[in-house]
Amino acid sequence: MDKFSIKIKPQFVKLTDEKEIFPNGQECFLHLGQKRMKLDFDKFPEFTIFTAPTGTGKSYAFPFPVINAKKHSNPFDEGKIRGLIVLPTNALIDELSESFSKTYPVLKVSNITGKTLDEFAVKGFNRWFKVLELCKEADLVITNPDVINYAMHGGYHQFAWQNTGRKEFYNFLELFGYIVFDEYHLYDESQIANILTLIYLRDIFLNENNKIKYFFVSATPERALKSILEKKGYDVEEVIEQIVEVSDNARAIHGKIDVEFCSLTNLDSLLTEYQLDINEMISSRKKILFVLDKLVDVQNLSNKLLVKYPNLTIYQSTGYAPQSDNQQHKIDTANIIVATNKAEVGVNYNVEYCIMQPGKYYQNLIQRFGRVARGNLNGRVVICFDNNVTFNKLKKAFCGEKELSYYEFIEKIQFEIQSKKFYEEKVPYYQGEYVWCIEKNLKSQKNAYNSLMYFKERLDEENFFKNKESYSRYKLFSDIDKSIYNLKKEFPDGVSAKAWDEWWTNYLNTFLTFRDNSLVVQVYDKSMNIELSYSLEWILQYKEILDIEEIKKDNYIIRKYIVGELKERDRDIQYLTDTIPGKGIGSIENQFLNSKDIYELSKTFENRIINIQKKKKNGIEKIEKMQMDLLEKVIQLGKTFDKKRLNIIDIKGNDNFL
Repeated sequence: MDKFSIKIKPQFVKLTDEKEIFPNGQECFLHLGQKRMKLDFDKFPEFTIFTAPTGTGKSYAFPFPVINAKKHSNPFDEGKIRGLIVLPTNALIDELSESFSKTYPVLKVSNITGKTLDEFAVKGFNRWFKVLELCKEADLVITNPDVINYAMHGGYHQFAWQNTGRKEFYNFLELFGYIVFDEYHLYDESQIANILTLIYLRDIFLNENNKIKYFFVSATPERALKSILEKKGYDVEEVIEQIVEVSDNARAIHGKIDVEFCSLTNLDSLLTEYQLDINEMISSRKKILFVLDKLVDVQNLSNKLLVKYPNLTIYQSTGYAPQSDNQQHKIDTANIIVATNKAEVGVNYNVEYCIMQPGKYYQNLIQRFGRVARGNLNGRVVICFDNNVTFNKLKKAFCGEKELSYYEFIEKIQFEIQSKKFYEEKVPYYQGEYVWCIEKNLKSQKNAYNSLMYFKERLDEENFFKNKESYSRYKLFSDIDKSIYNLKKEFPDGVSAKAWDEWWTNYLNTFLTFRDNSLVVQVYDKSMNIELSYSLEWILQYKEILDIEEIKKDNYIIRKYIVGELKERDRDIQYLTDTIPGKGIGSIENQFLNSKDIYELSKTFENRIINIQKKKKNGIEKIEKMQMDLLEKVIQLGKTFDKKRLNIIDIKGNDNFL
C-alpha cells in the first residue's frame, strides 16, 4: 500500500468589531457573514452567495434580519420581516430549529415538513392552508425544497374543490422578506433550475411588490450559479468568510490536522493497516469516525468492529435508521461511529480521528473533512483511495509540500479531483419544462383563470418566449400535450389514445417531487432489530428477504419487508416504470429496465421510443400516423430524462423468497 502525508495549519475565522448579546445571554463578537447579515441586510442586492467553511457558524446569521425588524417594528407590524430557510434534509431542519430555540428564544420558529403537517392531521388542500397559517404565525420558517416544489407545481391545489378561501402559490412567496438556501451545493442542475423557477415566479407574480432577497450558502460553492444569475440580469454579491492562520482576534474552527493519503482496496486491509492507531484512540477514550461511500460497507465494517471490540459502543450514522432515532445522543455516547455521506452536512461528531473514503466528488471530500477536529481540537485524517489514478495525481500535486493552509490544501484537492461538472447550459431547458408544467397546473385549477391569464401576460412581458432554450422545451411540452389531446379527441375509445394519456399524466406527476422518485417501503430488519422506511432497491440488492407482510390501512395495503443478514449484491434487479411509453402503445417491454438501463437513462429513453417507432413506421391507419408524429416529439424528452422523471412502481430481485 502506498501513502503520503501533509500537515494543515490551524484554521481560525476572523472576528469583526461588531459585538452581539444573543437573546440567550451569550455575548460574542461576530464573524463577517454574521455582521453583514445583522447590519447590511437592506444593502444586499437581490442575490448574495455566502461562502464559509464548516464550523464558522454561518447559520447563526440567518435570523438577524428578523431580530432587527422585531427591535424596530412599525405600528401595525408594517416593518416586520419574515425569513424562510430551506434545508436539504429533515434532520437538518430539526437540528437547526432546536438550535434556534435555544439561541434565539424570542423568535417563533415553524418547521414545515411532511411529518409536521401529518401531526396536524390535515389532508388535501387543507394542508396548503395549514402551511400558510404556520408561515403567518412565525418569524422564521424552516422547510425543505420538497414542500416548496410540491406547492409550486400545484400539488396541494389539485385537491381544491371549493370556491371560497382560495390561496395561490404567490400568496406563500409574498409572506417572506428573504429566503436562504443552505448547503445548496447538494443540488444538481435540474434542482437549481427548480429554485430559479421559484425566483422567476417571484418576478412574475409579485412584480413591483417584490421584496424578497435570496441567499445561497455553502462551504463548497458552485461557481456556475453566479454566472447563471448574472446572465439573467440579476445583481449578485459574494461574501467570503475570512479565514486566517493565527488566533489573534479570531475563533478556532479547526486545529492542526495531520492528513495521510493512502491507496487501499478493501476494508480488511484498512483495519489491519490502522489497527495501532485505532487501539491508541480507544485506550485514550477518544472517538473514532469512519466515513464510507456505501451503506453496505458501513454495515459490514460495523459487524467486523463489533466482533473485534465487543465492549465498545458502535453507532452507524446513516439514513438506515428509524425516524425516532435520537442520532445526536447516540453519536455522543458512541466510541466508534461508522457513517455514510450523511456525515457531510449538519452533524457534529466531536472527533479528532477519522478514516474516510473521499466520496464521488470533490464536494463530498471537503464536507467530510470538515467534520473532524472542529474548534480548537487537533486531529488526524486518513483518506483512502481505491482509485490509483486519483491517488497518484494527488501524490504528485502535494510532492515537496510539508505544511499548508486550509485554503491552499482544498485548492490543490479541487484542481486534481473535481470531476463533477455543473452543466450550466442544461438549466434553461429545465426551466422551460417547469414553467410549462406550472401553466398547465394553473389551467387545471378551479377558479384560477385570472391567475392563468396574468401568468401568461407576465411571461411575455418578461421575455420568456425569447429565450431560445427555455422556450424550446416549453413548446415541446405544449406540442406533446396537444398531440395527445387530439389523439384522444379523434379516438376517444382507442386503447392507444388512453395509454398515451395515462403515460403523459404519470410523466407530468413526476414534477411534483423535487428529488428522485425512489420507491420507499416499510422494513423490519431482524438482524438489527429496527423498523424503518427505506429504499426498496437497496433492500433487494443487499438484504436477505425473509418475508413480506401485507398490512391493510384505510383503503390501501402497505407491504412490509422482513429482512435478515446482508448478502452479496444482487445485480439482476428488474425495475418497472410507468414514465416510459410502452404499455398499451404496442411495446409493453419498454416498461422493464435493468441496472444498466438505469445508469444510462437518457439513452435508454431514446432507445425505447425508437423501438415503438420501428413497430409503427409501416402503419397506414390514421391513429398510427398520429402516433408517429407524436413519437418524433416524445423522443426529444430524452435530453432531460433522468431519475427525477423515472417513476418506479415496482422492483423485483432474485431472492429465493420472491
